[in-house]
Amino acid sequence: MPDFEFTPLTPLQRRMLIDKINSVNLNTVLERFLSREISFEDVPHINPDRKAWIEEQLNSMPNPVEQSEWKAIEVISNNPTEDLLAKLDAYITKWRQSRPSGNHVDEAEEMRRQVYEELKKQAREAEENEWNNVDLFSKQRLIDYLKKYPGTVHRDEIDDSIWSLTNYENIQEIKDYINLFPEGKHVGDANWMLKVIVDWITIKNTGDIFTINGYMSRNPQSPFKSQVELEILRLKQEELKSMQKNPNAYDITRLKRLVDEKLVSCQELVNAGVMTPTVFDTIMNSDANYLPDINSAIDRSRAECKEGYTDVFFFGIPSTGKTCVLMGLSRASTLHVNLASESGDYAEVLQLYIDAGITVPPTPGTFVTALEADIRPYSDGRAVHKVNLVEMSGEEFAFEIAKNPQRKVSFEEMGSGATNLLSNGNNKVFFLIIDPTATRVRISRSVVDHYNEETGEPVSTIETCIADQKIMIQKLVDLFREPSNAEIMRRVDSIHIIMTKADTLGNDVERETRALDIFNKNFSNSILHPLVELCEEFNINVQTKFTPKLYTFSLGTFYVGGYYEYDSTDSDRLVNAIVNSTHGLKKKSWWDRLKEKVN
Repeated sequence: MPDFEFTPLTPLQRRMLIDKINSVNLNTVLERFLSREISFEDVPHINPDRKAWIEEQLNSMPNPVEQSEWKAIEVISNNPTEDLLAKLDAYITKWRQSRPSGNHVDEAEEMRRQVYEELKKQAREAEENEWNNVDLFSKQRLIDYLKKYPGTVHRDEIDDSIWSLTNYENIQEIKDYINLFPEGKHVGDANWMLKVIVDWITIKNTGDIFTINGYMSRNPQSPFKSQVELEILRLKQEELKSMQKNPNAYDITRLKRLVDEKLVSCQELVNAGVMTPTVFDTIMNSDANYLPDINSAIDRSRAECKEGYTDVFFFGIPSTGKTCVLMGLSRASTLHVNLASESGDYAEVLQLYIDAGITVPPTPGTFVTALEADIRPYSDGRAVHKVNLVEMSGEEFAFEIAKNPQRKVSFEEMGSGATNLLSNGNNKVFFLIIDPTATRVRISRSVVDHYNEETGEPVSTIETCIADQKIMIQKLVDLFREPSNAEIMRRVDSIHIIMTKADTLGNDVERETRALDIFNKNFSNSILHPLVELCEEFNINVQTKFTPKLYTFSLGTFYVGGYYEYDSTDSDRLVNAIVNSTHGLKKKSWWDRLKEKVN
């Protein structure tokens, strides 16, 4: 085969060659076919004989260009590099479709395979060497490694390591993981974690133990589990403190929910002193709906004081515990209430509530009741004290004072029939009820605002006021001192003071001292001296040198929701005070002696 010098054609030369393909020297044409500067597609008008001769030559002789390119490859074949691989790829692509005689395409493909495997081996070794030096606890080093070797066999390990190094409480770090591994092993967890974080950020500041507990129930694997548990524990302690501070006011429905959701146990309540196992069982297993409706009993009651009895009156503003005193007395060991009397139904309901360990709902603002009772202080029956226990409403009285501080009030504001009861001929004992836990009390009453023009029915609105206990008691004492009430006061044997809710004043030893401290601090200056002067004027409290006595009272130990375990100790003490007050404690006045002479 002749030697050719392959000087590249200019574009103009190539066009001239194509135009004169049938007249140019055949060896020159063959040279340009061998150099692949032209092909048969470029010269469809070539003479068939010429075409046949060229095809024969192309198929029978080695291509000098191919040979030259292969020799260049052979020179570097002993050094597997990316450059060698690129040259082999180019050679194979160029000569595979039309292999000239003596071509090296097959050798090139085998060499390419070997070079490729060798380069892969080298890359693996280099990557492995670098991997062995990567700090698996450095997120940035792992990310840099992954960027350098995106196809690394260690991708899953890097995925796991970066996820484990992610701060699950940091939204941005979780988003960074998702961006780095959009189809990673932990993308599902990451998306779930984002939702959990948003939920927790929203919920944690609510301060609601049920909301936070609900979050924990929905997300038991939350990364905030420790925080949630600590917050629930803190809120539980707040709940227990709230129960301890004012158990009577604590919502029983809330307590049941705490127990149902396993946020607090019976033992924890018992340990906190807000419950006993017996009261716990009562709350969780009994239904208070079986108790009769107190309002129905009130509607059936009639405030009548039986003639010849001693009327024992209990005065105080709303919510101070007058009804609780009446409840306790109705179950005192030496006092028997006549359930067949005019207010017997009401007394029966009080006894049922006290037996169940539940306080009664608030009574209407104008309600006055009188319970007919016998007191038998001696087992041998030597003496029987006949009493009418009268609960005086304080709501209307308090309303009138709160609305019109300068207005002179009367016993009429004490409720329906109050003046008639006070004006009867029976001897009397007065007890002033004081709540040590209250300074001011919010009270409401229904007031007829107008009448419906069509039906004529009254339309009521709710009127609310704040009653100051100290002012109310002072006004009451001033009412006793009114000259217009002198005839009533002449029949009073004694006036004493009861401080209710004694369970809030500490243990039995502390109660008397603390009660006296509270009285001296808040009431002594305003009512004690006027009361003593009143007693001296009408010969009241003769045996105690005209000085009222201070009694503490509690139905027992109170627990959450107003539930309690009744203890008759304070009730029995009050019964004894009534007995002592109605048994020769009143010195006869000149009026009493005059009436005896006349009779």
